[in-house]
Amino acid sequence: MKILIADDELSRYQRLMPRLKALGVQEADIDTAVSSGQALEMMEARQYDLLVLDIIIPLRPNGDGDAQNALDLLFTVHVSEMVKRPRHIVGITADDAAAARAAEDFAALTWTIVRYSPTDDEWMSRVMALVRYIDGADADSQDAAGVDVVVACALQTPELDQVLALPWNWDPRPAVLPDATFVHRGWFLDSARKRYTVAAAHAPRMGMVSAALLSASLIQHLRPRLIAMTGICAGVRGKVALGDVLLADPSWDFQSGKRVRVGEASSLSSRAHQLAAPDRVRKLLQELQREKTRVQALCEAFGSARPNDAGIKVGPVACGSAVLADGLSIGEIRSSQQDDMIGVEMEIYGVYAAARAAAEPQPLAFALKGVCDYADPDKGDDAQDYAAFMSAGVLRLLLETHGSLLMP
Repeated sequence: MKILIADDELSRYQRLMPRLKALGVQEADIDTAVSSGQALEMMEARQYDLLVLDIIIPLRPNGDGDAQNALDLLFTVHVSEMVKRPRHIVGITADDAAAARAAEDFAALTWTIVRYSPTDDEWMSRVMALVRYIDGADADSQDAAGVDVVVACALQTPELDQVLALPWNWDPRPAVLPDATFVHRGWFLDSARKRYTVAAAHAPRMGMVSAALLSASLIQHLRPRLIAMTGICAGVRGKVALGDVLLADPSWDFQSGKRVRVGEASSLSSRAHQLAAPDRVRKLLQELQREKTRVQALCEAFGSARPNDAGIKVGPVACGSAVLADGLSIGEIRSSQQDDMIGVEMEIYGVYAAARAAAEPQPLAFALKGVCDYADPDKGDDAQDYAAFMSAGVLRLLLETHGSLLMP
């Protein structure tokens, strides 16, 4: 395996080098460059399996670092016939602002960014996991395709944490996909004692775009029969209670449309495209709704810290790219787009759209999110753990009870 590290601060890799050697990477197969120009010249001369690219790198040695240099290099790698394109690219930076600026460009090309820390070894673990994937030393990575169920979450905490708390025999070592997405793998048995494999991952940030990119990657690399999103959302006060788990049916981008002028005011003329949950999922969730004792037992399992008992609700859930906390937006969406809306959140439409755009056979796609607030000025974090717990728990009830009907 051949690795190119392009970074003008090579001292921060001193602790990484022995670990790469322990994985079987020879010192002669690790090249370094201190500028984007130097890295480009080296990629014209040699084929690399992995490029580790500093986001704030100078164009020439001893120059000033600039995120634009890394983005220009990334673009050149993908369009130039003179460059031997690396098999994988991972960006690295300690600058959160630089990471945020570069994230969209990296994501558009399916690459990822790792946050460097001089005191935390997580960044090294991610680089080494990617090396194991490329080298084939990680058997889980080699056998990553063909799982039954994929669970996508927008956040690690509390959403993915609650999924990984399910008793689904999770492997303590996450696998890594070619785009450096970390995937936790496990398995569970349904009520008929049939075994199903499951994988779970979280997006690098909230929002429809990030959720769609994560879902597309999981579908492409793992080829699941079913993809579900769990997590937290806002609910419509008076229609749902804190902790209620909502099946988004349908989901749509409530900000999609055309802004028009009416007199002196501007308003959105909605052109929302709605995507529905599968019929069989809706019917099976409605059956669980009627089994109140099982949902009640799930509420009680959370403990006395729950604000109230919760249930399962099926209905329209709007999706947008902004966190709502004004107490007014939900009412405007209901009055202008969907009066029977029961919730609003930021990712589900991206998951549904990714599944709809996937090659055949397309996975079943649905989302179960727990209500943690009402998108008003009283919005807080107090109910997030409960909402995420209920969301993951209802998914478990659904899959373990009706796995053979969902995935015959």
